Amino acid sequence: MPLSEKVSASLEIQNLSEQVMYHPEKFAHKLLIDREEQKTLLFAFSKGQGLKTHTTPKPALLVMLEGVCNFKVNGITQLLIAGEVITIPANVPHSLTAATDFKMILIK
Repeated sequence: MPLSEKVSASLEIQNLSEQVMYHPEKFAHKLLIDREEQKTLLFAFSKGQGLKTHTTPKPALLVMLEGVCNFKVNGITQLLIAGEVITIPANVPHSLTAATDFKMILIK
């Protein structure tokens, strides 16, 4: 059996974007990994939804899967688009607002 068939037979391949759907009344999220040392969450925000200014006790990594959001950190707003990644330092106030429907992964 070729290696690619062995890998496919032993691993379940998943499409992350299909695991959460957009909801007009509130953002959706799904916990992907929940360990003491790491949490990984998948989010779907409809246009206009967001997260108010907050901090996290540990650094986090935000990975944009699709769409566009306005991400504000240290008083500076920047546009994040699908495929981009940004590191969020610990204890630094940040917020985000969906410029379009968008999905992201947050690793903290």
